Amino acid sequence: MSAKTFRAWTLHAFGEELRFEERKVPVVHPSGILVRIESAMVLSYMGKVVDGSLRYATPPLPFVPGTNAIGRVEAVGAEVSHAGVGERVFLSPHLVANEPGDAPAQILIGLTATGTSRFDGVPAGSRKLQQVWRDGVFAELAHWPASCATPLRGLDHIAPERLIAIGKLVVPYGGLLRAGLAPGHVVIVNGAAGYFGSAGVMMAVGLGAARVVAVGRDRAALERVAAVVGPRVVPVPASGELGSDIVAIEAAAGGKADVALDLLGQASSTATTLATLRALRRGGRLVLMGSATVPLELNFGDMLSNDWEVVGNFMYPSAAPAKLARMVASGLLDLGAVRIRCFPVAQLPEAINAASTMRDLDLTAVVAG
Repeated sequence: MSAKTFRAWTLHAFGEELRFEERKVPVVHPSGILVRIESAMVLSYMGKVVDGSLRYATPPLPFVPGTNAIGRVEAVGAEVSHAGVGERVFLSPHLVANEPGDAPAQILIGLTATGTSRFDGVPAGSRKLQQVWRDGVFAELAHWPASCATPLRGLDHIAPERLIAIGKLVVPYGGLLRAGLAPGHVVIVNGAAGYFGSAGVMMAVGLGAARVVAVGRDRAALERVAAVVGPRVVPVPASGELGSDIVAIEAAAGGKADVALDLLGQASSTATTLATLRALRRGGRLVLMGSATVPLELNFGDMLSNDWEVVGNFMYPSAAPAKLARMVASGLLDLGAVRIRCFPVAQLPEAINAASTMRDLDLTAVVAG
């Protein structure tokens, strides 16, 4: 690598415009890699991260935002053995400290540290990780921990702007793994009209679900997802009335469902989450990956008599991107269902604005050039 500088979008103060500025190429950390970015995913709420209104536990200012990316390795640290120069890799932001202990520090690189109450009470260890791995992927070059870089062997024939759909799918994939979804299961995806919920529908079908009950408030979005993903998807527009939603979900499932994944975003009501739970068979599991501004009220008697499990799940196992990539390479998962809108990296502010309007299977990306 001959270049000594690269350009990156840097946030110097919340509420200020991002600056596309020159930076020096960093010295590679022994456990890190340098990656030339080909495509990077833009989250729908990135504008609120940049203006500070989400109040995330962001890295120390100034920093480069951005989470998931596809790129080519340009240099590797002395301790790195699983990826080599020239290889295409998927960059995941979810870094968990490789240390013994009950609760190792973790961060989402280029976005936030995480703590016991999501973004409040962040442990000092997570802040320390952010000091080392501060910058994200909205740049020409990214310095990344090798433990969060997955080689994408056998996928060079797929354009990087298409491969970045892995970043949309891997989050609900983690939830479905936690749910224990098995081939032949009937699964409910609540919030299926949303950004990650629609991807959850895709993943459930790819993992062999016999039927996917797609629950959400936006009928048109649910129908779009079903039309693209296939006949095993049954849309259920939710009314928000508990009793009628239970009836509708069970009718679509052909009885009680096996497992469920909830991906609501900042929901003002948990009625559809409760309806989803009550539509599960005895011993069914509901995995929560979304968020709500009100409590989820569970009934002790119902939980005990039905042997239900309700579990929270943050992100995905470190091996998940590699498993997902193998599904793509083998043809078990078609990334073509995701609608991707691309912007040159120099137009990141326009991409952030566009991302704020995304629906269901949309994805906004910035690409090199």
